[in-house]
Amino acid sequence: MKKIIWGVAIIATIGLVVFVALRKQSQETVGTIRIGVLSILSGDGAAWGESAKKGIDLAVEEWRNSHRDRVIELIYEDTAGEAKQAVTAYQKLVSVDNVDAIIGPLLQAEIAAVAPLVDKNTVPVIAPSYAPAENRPNRRNPLLVWMDVTEEAESMAEYVFSQGVRTVSAVGTKDAWESEVTNAFAEKFGSMGGKVLYKELVQPDAGDVKSTWTHALAEKPEAVFIGTYYQFINSTKTLADLGYKGKRFSIEVDQYLANETKNASNGLQFIAPDFYASDFVAKFQAKHKEKPGIPTGQAYDATNILLSFFEKASSKEEVLEEMRKIEEYNGASGLIQFTKENKTILPTAIFELRDGNAVKISP
Repeated sequence: MKKIIWGVAIIATIGLVVFVALRKQSQETVGTIRIGVLSILSGDGAAWGESAKKGIDLAVEEWRNSHRDRVIELIYEDTAGEAKQAVTAYQKLVSVDNVDAIIGPLLQAEIAAVAPLVDKNTVPVIAPSYAPAENRPNRRNPLLVWMDVTEEAESMAEYVFSQGVRTVSAVGTKDAWESEVTNAFAEKFGSMGGKVLYKELVQPDAGDVKSTWTHALAEKPEAVFIGTYYQFINSTKTLADLGYKGKRFSIEVDQYLANETKNASNGLQFIAPDFYASDFVAKFQAKHKEKPGIPTGQAYDATNILLSFFEKASSKEEVLEEMRKIEEYNGASGLIQFTKENKTILPTAIFELRDGNAVKISP
């Protein structure tokens, strides 16, 4: 009889241990959020990707500190800034890693490449990036945390025209984002009565743009518009070598470009997202001993927006519903607005490069 009682007690004890273990495992599973990140960790855009990574990591670190009962697992995949590699990385995150959501990718061409795949499944995607509406079958997934580029380029054209400039030459590249920037600027400038004397889109990886700028300056423009990140360094240095003394304008110049062209870009004015909120800057400087540059704040905001959805939702479908409903978010980048036309509007400002530093001169 005692053996039977002991046997029952042992079985009951084992059962209790198993029950507690399974309950703990279930709680941990429910509390874990697996987030994939599509970022540029190698290649020409690695500096841009590293800036984004710092913003993402800071947001996750803060969230972990304030949500001790939840677990976030970040899985980084390198896109190298290539659309094809972004697709491969996206498919791995979805089918192999079984992530709950994805942050990224960072470039317009990458967004356009993965958007059709995103539309076919229920994985929420939020990206500190931009893509035109026609490249996004689902206008709210991916949810984009980046200024609508047409709006931004047109605002720059209005600013240039307001400075009394009536003739320009514009150079961009055949990269999707940069061609849209250059074309939108030129069309808006022309619609106000200005004249675009010369416009060319070169290859993003062109080694020499001297011929292009020689032709552009031969038209005697009052100003030039550099609508490219990839060829910004080559362009500013080439303009300096050619002895150009006129006005220079551009779009979204980050600290890397400013540093690399310190001796050739003084006085150049550009439009970009406005300075980040002071509390974010202070937190970032305390951690990294440097000021945050773009797209650090946008990546930080994108991550916090996504995590705020998971506070309200318990499934991917509920997160997608939150993405459809969001109208605005006040973050490090200021008030981010998601319009009914599915455009994203962020505060921007006009800056001028002075000795390698961006100085705001106009909101």
